Amino acid sequence: MIKINDNTYCRTFEYFYLFVMVIYMGQMTRETSRMVGGLKGSLLPLLIPIVLTIILLFRHYVNFLHKRLWMFTGIMLGWSIAVCYKFNDFSTGNESYYVFLIYAIIIAFIHIRVFGRDLFHIYEHIMVVLSAISLVFWGMSVFLPFTDSFFHLFPETHQGYNILYLFHWSGEMQNFRNSGCSWEPGRFAIMLIPAILVNLSRRGVTFLRNKNAIILLLTLASTMSTTGYSVAILLYGIFWFEKITVKKSLIFVVFILPIFAYLFSLDFMTEKIQEKADFRGLDAERLEEFEYNEQKRGDEYVASLDRFESASFEWMNFQHDPLLGYGRSKKHSWFYQELSKNLEMTSGLVKVLSQYGIFIGILLYLILFYSSVMISRAFLHQRWFAFALALILCSVSYTIFSVPIFTAFWLYGLFCRKDEKKDARLLISRRKLPYTQDKYLQ
Repeated sequence: MIKINDNTYCRTFEYFYLFVMVIYMGQMTRETSRMVGGLKGSLLPLLIPIVLTIILLFRHYVNFLHKRLWMFTGIMLGWSIAVCYKFNDFSTGNESYYVFLIYAIIIAFIHIRVFGRDLFHIYEHIMVVLSAISLVFWGMSVFLPFTDSFFHLFPETHQGYNILYLFHWSGEMQNFRNSGCSWEPGRFAIMLIPAILVNLSRRGVTFLRNKNAIILLLTLASTMSTTGYSVAILLYGIFWFEKITVKKSLIFVVFILPIFAYLFSLDFMTEKIQEKADFRGLDAERLEEFEYNEQKRGDEYVASLDRFESASFEWMNFQHDPLLGYGRSKKHSWFYQELSKNLEMTSGLVKVLSQYGIFIGILLYLILFYSSVMISRAFLHQRWFAFALALILCSVSYTIFSVPIFTAFWLYGLFCRKDEKKDARLLISRRKLPYTQDKYLQ
C-alpha cells in the first residue's frame, strides 16, 4: 500500500498503473504518444496500457452495463460514422482516429469507476513525484552544465534525450525550461495545473505543512510557461477571493499584485503576449509565409503553428464545416486542403468545435462544466466551474480531450458513481465549509 495522504491509501499495482498512464499522458516520445495516435509503429507501446488495463479489470469489478456510457459512446460512434461517410474515407488510417476516441472514452470510464474521486488524489501524488524528479534533473542541467555527458547516455528523441521516461532533457534545455515527463515545457505545465487545482481544492490557499503545493509551484515556475503561469494565478485568485475582506484586499495590493506585475514583466511573458496582441494582420502574414515556404521546399516543409494562430485557423475550419466538423483527421480540414499540408495546429480550445462540429462540441463542453460541478462537490467547495475553466484555458495551447487521464477528468460527471454523488450532497448539506480535511472525502 502507498500512502497518498493522511486518509487515502492506494494499492501498489493500482498506483503503478496510474503512474504509467500519466507517463503516456506526457507523450514525450512516439511510443508514449500511441494512446492518442494512429496504428503505425511498434505494437508493444500500444499494448502495454491495454494489458495493464485488463489486469486492472481482473482486480476490480466494473459493470459496463451503464446507460450513460453506451448513450455517450453511441453518440460519438454515430458521429464518427457520419464524418467518415461525409468525406467518403473508410481507410484503416482514418478509422483508427475514431477507434482511439472510443478507446479513450472507455478508458476514462474504467478510471472513474475503479478509482472514483481518489483518482484526483492519486494524480496529485504522482505529479508531485514526477515534479520532484524533474526538479533534480532540471537543477543538474542548469546549475551543473558538466552533467551534459550524463544525459547523452540515454536514448535520443526528436527534441532531446529520454531519461527513463521520467524526464526529457533537451541539449539546449530550451532556454533552461523544465519539460518534465513531457515532450516540451508548456505541455508539462498543463499537466501540473490539475494537480495544483486538486491541492487547492483539498487544502485551500496555504503553504504551511503543504509541501505538495510548494513542489508543484516550484516545478511550474521552472517550466516558464505563459499558459501555466496564467492559469495558476487565476486559480489561486479564485480560491483566495471566496470572501473579500479588508485583510485579503491589503495583502493583494501590497504583496500579490506586485508579484503578478513582476511575472508578466519577464521577457518570455511580455514577448509572447505582445507578439500575439494584434490578430488582424496575423492570417495574412502567415498565408504569405506558407506560400513562400511551400514553393521553396515543397513537401519537405514542416512547421508548427503558434497557439493563437492555430485558434484563428481552427475557427476558419469550423466556419467551413460547422455541423459535423472535419473529424479527427487533419487531412479533411479546410486548412489542410486549401492552405497548407505541412503544418500542425496546437490549439485545442477551438479544435473541439472545428473537429466535432457545433452540436457535439457544445455537448462536450456541457459535460465538462457538469463534471466541474461534480468535482467541486467531491471536494466540498463552491468554485463550481474552477476545473472546467482550468482545462479550457489549458486547451488554448494544447489538445486535451481524448488524451488519457485528461479525458477521465473531462467525463467525471458523466460516469461518477451514484454513491459518490449522494455522499457529496450529504456532506455539503451537513458541512457548509469552503474546504474540508481529507477524512471527509473518503
